Amino acid sequence: MKKTPAASSSSISILQPQERLIGLEIRGTASLIQNNFAQKSVEQMLRKHMGLSVQRETKKPREVLEAATIRNLDGKVCVPPTAFKKGMLTAAMQVKGLKKTQLRTQLFVEGRSIPISYDEMTPRMDICRTSGMSRTPDVRFRPEFTNWKARLVIAYADALNEQTIVDLLQRAGKVGVGEWRPEKDGTFGTYEVVRAIDDRKEMAEVRSECSVALVPLRIPDWALDADISPELLSRIAQGDEGEESEKDEEAAQ
Repeated sequence: MKKTPAASSSSISILQPQERLIGLEIRGTASLIQNNFAQKSVEQMLRKHMGLSVQRETKKPREVLEAATIRNLDGKVCVPPTAFKKGMLTAAMQVKGLKKTQLRTQLFVEGRSIPISYDEMTPRMDICRTSGMSRTPDVRFRPEFTNWKARLVIAYADALNEQTIVDLLQRAGKVGVGEWRPEKDGTFGTYEVVRAIDDRKEMAEVRSECSVALVPLRIPDWALDADISPELLSRIAQGDEGEESEKDEEAAQ
């Protein structure tokens, strides 16, 4: 009688890529200008594309400046984390051997907001020309922050090294963040890396500060049961509805 061979036991080991963290502090080398997509602006946009009447309201510069400021739920002035990641991905195109498509899944700026510190907020009033055939001049009010700083934590895959992340963030400083940055033919929003954050207590502090979400947009009650086309929502999500604002900014340069 033949013996049945014992089933061979084999274990499959699945190795998970190790994620590493680095904390860095940056300092603005040019003023930072912000222009937030305010709740009121989005509601006016929805009304216009739904064929509802939109009344042109008088502007109070102080209120417009506050609405243009990007804040988190703690009330701190912030930069969205995606702004720094986009800058790093753009900067990666200048470095041989780094692929933008791979970096999208290999590095992440941690948190839901990046608070900034600054010396002064200066109210700006800029004369811009609207898009379209008329190209009529209009006034824009935006906050400008001088001598600004920020601390951020970057998570990256073990396929990268620490020096690569520092170099990418440094290069991204020439791409800039905010309005009228070099990437958009401006000169604002540039920065440089000034130090690495080695202290564990400070790292924990930075991660806690950055975990606070940005002030979210709310769906207005009147729009909850309204008919809104998917195309409109897609354009809003992709930022196409902000093209007029960007064209205005470019015209002001």
